[in-house]
Amino acid sequence: MRFVKQVSLIALCASLATTARAQQALPTIEVGGAPLRSTSRPAAPATTSERPQTRSAATSAPAPTTTQVSPIVRYAVPAATYTITGNELQNTRAFNLTDNLIRQAPGVIVNDVAGSPFTPEVDFRGFVASPVAGTPQGLAVYQNGVRINEAWGDNVYWDMIPSVAIDRFTLVTGNPLFGLNAIGGAVTLDMKTGFTWQGFEIDGRFGSRGRRQGSMQHGLISGPFATYMAMEALGDDGYRQFSGAHIKRFYGDVGYRGESGEIHANVTLANNKFGVSGPAPAELTNIDESAVYTTPQTIKNTLSMFDLNGVFQVTPTWKLFGDAHYRAFDQARVDGNTTDFECEADEALCQSGAGDTNIPNFFNGQAPLGVIDRTWTRSRTVGGTVQVKNDDLYFGFHNQITFGVSYDHGWSAFSANEELGIIQPNLAVGGIGYIVEEPASGISSVSVKAANDYLGVYALDSLDLTDDLKVTAGARFNRAGIALYDMIGTTLNGNGIFTRINPVAGLTYKILPNVSAYASYSEANRAPTPLELGCADPNRPCLIDAFLVADPPLKQVESQTIEAGLRGDLAVPAVMPTYADALPGNFNWSLGLFQTYSFNDILSVPSSIAGRGYFTNAGTTLRQGFESTFRYTTERVNAFLSYTLTDATFRSTIVLGSPNNPLTQIFGTGCSILVTPGANLTSVPRHRFKAGIDFAVTPLWKVGADVHYSSGPWLRGDEINLAGTLPSYAILNMRTSYQLGPNIQVYGLLENVTNTRARSFGTFFDTTSISFLAFNNPRMVSIGPPLGVYGGVKITY
Repeated sequence: MRFVKQVSLIALCASLATTARAQQALPTIEVGGAPLRSTSRPAAPATTSERPQTRSAATSAPAPTTTQVSPIVRYAVPAATYTITGNELQNTRAFNLTDNLIRQAPGVIVNDVAGSPFTPEVDFRGFVASPVAGTPQGLAVYQNGVRINEAWGDNVYWDMIPSVAIDRFTLVTGNPLFGLNAIGGAVTLDMKTGFTWQGFEIDGRFGSRGRRQGSMQHGLISGPFATYMAMEALGDDGYRQFSGAHIKRFYGDVGYRGESGEIHANVTLANNKFGVSGPAPAELTNIDESAVYTTPQTIKNTLSMFDLNGVFQVTPTWKLFGDAHYRAFDQARVDGNTTDFECEADEALCQSGAGDTNIPNFFNGQAPLGVIDRTWTRSRTVGGTVQVKNDDLYFGFHNQITFGVSYDHGWSAFSANEELGIIQPNLAVGGIGYIVEEPASGISSVSVKAANDYLGVYALDSLDLTDDLKVTAGARFNRAGIALYDMIGTTLNGNGIFTRINPVAGLTYKILPNVSAYASYSEANRAPTPLELGCADPNRPCLIDAFLVADPPLKQVESQTIEAGLRGDLAVPAVMPTYADALPGNFNWSLGLFQTYSFNDILSVPSSIAGRGYFTNAGTTLRQGFESTFRYTTERVNAFLSYTLTDATFRSTIVLGSPNNPLTQIFGTGCSILVTPGANLTSVPRHRFKAGIDFAVTPLWKVGADVHYSSGPWLRGDEINLAGTLPSYAILNMRTSYQLGPNIQVYGLLENVTNTRARSFGTFFDTTSISFLAFNNPRMVSIGPPLGVYGGVKITY
């Protein structure tokens, strides 16, 4: 389906060029006495003992776990920071990390761009981390300190993250030390080790739509050594036609802890294959909510990642961190689409938007033509980080300073071709074996190699001016070098170098023993991807990734972020002893304001030539808003609530292509729209609300529920905001578990209890693309899953 050409505006296009964006190692950034990433990544033994995350068989008891948020999260970091423990993530029993983020992480929603739970576009405050090629990325994602935005496009493939092995999830904003793409923030995933999780656990479940899934994890300490391993597997038929999935993931870690240091070697493996459906015409979904618009659409992802890291206490005040990693990613995509080729009866050759072609009229115009686009991506990255941290007194003031250097080299190979086919009555495209080679029309096979080098030099200092006032300042220098090599001709040869120094400064002030204020200013940057560099001319737009052309470089995106807020906690028994029996526990809260200006923001834009598009610098954009979170925890109750208001707007006057938007025909603007300051960014919901509770009815019986609400976003392609938004939606999930014995637990899940078919993403399409179908409504929408009923058993030792 050509959803990518209309969704991410060239989304298939994007597979191609997002060349070798090598992973950057994440700075540990210790501010306040504990690292912002897991102790399984470089962490001293003393720090490990501060985190009560260790789990054994006894933790299978049904009483809810409470959030163990480090004090630095509440007081010492001068920006919004949200942490969810691995136990809390597993309370929802979601197979994918992103399903948990939708339910629990403040400000996070998912745009169902590709129509599959394994290809979610994660949106935080209007910035995304997406697996859809061609989507401008605004979030950096790290696993154990290794940046996992893939080398080929900066995309994040969430399906390859082993969720059961996650020890802690942290969402950090306003910190440029996380490198490229951390414009909207950074996601850090700390994985379990044998030092933080011990025991054996096996979990299996079955349910709706042929779902069968299982997971296993095992952790063991033996003297100074510890081992941990986790495996996950899933198979189901999907909730849309042709969207079945087979997922296999593995994570393993071996660690050694001595008196002065700790070292870990870990591996992540994945082998996944699944179907995607993408948006479908609204008229078609009104008839059948599981319908798709052209198929096949399949993705196969494989991953092998190896990481060696360690931390050493060189002196009582100096720590040394080191990391070396290697990442190998491969992807094969098959995508059935409509096409611009038109064949009329009694004509020898077919026609396209670019004029005559050399394609023979095989069927004398008696059958609607389609194409099957195939792409193959092979990407490798090797890199490392060296970092030191000093924690000492200077002139009577406590001071912490962290500085380090990271370097990554990546190399990638990409190839693509397009096979002519026939669109059948079930909207499946059947290939006829004819590979399209039409350079004059911008369509021909592609074979490209790319290389990139990423250098980061960073420093962060945190000074305690008083017991209550902490000042933080730092900066990171980024250098991104990208080279593209055309293996067939010379059209795609090119290179670019992008550099920038990004500062950060902030302070935290403890107003009361349990209340602190924070404020910060930071800058960040994102270098254009090879796709964006090679497809930036509106007069020579790209059809899909196989048909890039060389163009002058785009400007890099630069951002400025201001954050301010209050946060604190309330220990109910200590503050309100009269009600200690009724309200024992802790109440944590935060209130904050945020504002991010992005200069030279990059957008993917559809061309006036049907089915094609290009990338452009879209002037200045603004994302600002308000965020609030509340959490209440006791021995029996774990409840949370959050609300985020996101106001995302254009701040420049620009002309954008939107050929399938019907308003361009009404206003006679020639397939273009004039966007003025104040217009809302598309696909960014304004309101996001979440709430949930887990309650231990008895020591053996536990129940829980959560709900998340999102207002409807504007359709992509309607940047002038005249076609209306998609409807708002709310999803309710419920769960229960019962402990049959010390080692056996049974549970049940109801997902989407009210059977709400959420429309989280929409765009426009050409209603005349398929001759035997007559559409009047140019809207396409992606529809979320229906009610799901699941039951399972968990065994622990």
